[in-house]
Amino acid sequence: MKRAVLALVSLGLLSACATPGGSAAPEPTSSLGALPAAMEFVVGEQRVPVGILDHNTPVSDATVHLRSFYLGSGGAAYKGESAAPFKGDGLGGVGAYAGHLTFDTPGNWRLDITASRPDGEHSVLHLPISVLAKPIVPGVGQQAPLSNNPTATTVSDVSLIDTGQPPDDMHQLSIAQAIAEHRPTLVVFASPAFCTSATCGPEVKVVQSLEPVYRNRLTFIHVEIYTNYKPDPSKKQAAPTVLEWRLQTEPWIFLIDATGTIRTRFEGPTGADEVKAAIDQLLK
Repeated sequence: MKRAVLALVSLGLLSACATPGGSAAPEPTSSLGALPAAMEFVVGEQRVPVGILDHNTPVSDATVHLRSFYLGSGGAAYKGESAAPFKGDGLGGVGAYAGHLTFDTPGNWRLDITASRPDGEHSVLHLPISVLAKPIVPGVGQQAPLSNNPTATTVSDVSLIDTGQPPDDMHQLSIAQAIAEHRPTLVVFASPAFCTSATCGPEVKVVQSLEPVYRNRLTFIHVEIYTNYKPDPSKKQAAPTVLEWRLQTEPWIFLIDATGTIRTRFEGPTGADEVKAAIDQLLK
């Protein structure tokens, strides 16, 4: 049976921006808008990244606060709130505002996002989200798929499995090999060349920047999102490992322990400080 190719979404350029009142058109009283920087929200505590825009241009200098509401039959029920500082460490000016919220029920939710800029611009933005009972993408506490992603030793040219210029050095082992050898592992899924936002190349560089400090204790693996892009990029397809992990957005980062269990996952732009803290927790 032929497997369907996923339509990958780049989180940095989602077109539907939330505005005050949730309308599709910008409110005349505010130039601020919000968009999700992740697509999969699951019951439990998790990182919630959002982007803030001013006149449709991403900004990194806002003060942002999140409040969550469950939209049940009885109306909107307040559930919790979180500060959402900008997380762009190592990302070269791109990033997201990341809070941490707990979702206790699957279904329809709303984020109320208070955003203020130094110039006095202020707005409360309403962003609808859907919360799943169980993850579609492999989740925290689950076993990582034993993927035989191609490595530098299985291809004639590493540029066939890495669109970075130049390709990085994180193609020495497959995910299956790392798990079989009981290696704590970081896996980054990203396409530096074909990502339609500015986040994927910088995310790979964030991971690369941490590699020298941790390479003796942590295996680093980069999985390119696409295959068959040479010599004709128009013929590119989602790579088999991307389909196996059921990814529909990029970038993603997964931290896997020595037993093959996923301990942390990040969807969307993630700062070096966030990744480093998760690595330190994994290696405790």
